[in-house]
Amino acid sequence: MRYLTEQDILDVAARGEKTLALDSGVRVTDLARETAQRLGVHLVSASSEESSASEQPSEPDLHAQVRAAVIARMGAEPDGLDAIIAGVLKTLGGEG
Repeated sequence: MRYLTEQDILDVAARGEKTLALDSGVRVTDLARETAQRLGVHLVSASSEESSASEQPSEPDLHAQVRAAVIARMGAEPDGLDAIIAGVLKTLGGEG
């Protein structure tokens, strides 16, 4: 059995990858899962990776991706970031 750690997620994010396919024998530590969510790295089972590759990200996934990108670019989380992203996504969705 192999464990996926926070450092593994940091390495994936540093390469600019947004999806990590996990084999069935891989266990994800809590810190790795939290780091992946914070950085917008999606953890998917290797068997479902091919079928989900063509799908558009859901709004929560897109929110997380944009959030991680802004924080990475700015080096810190700007005040009100989540509200700004939510407003933009709402506008893009035609609801605003």
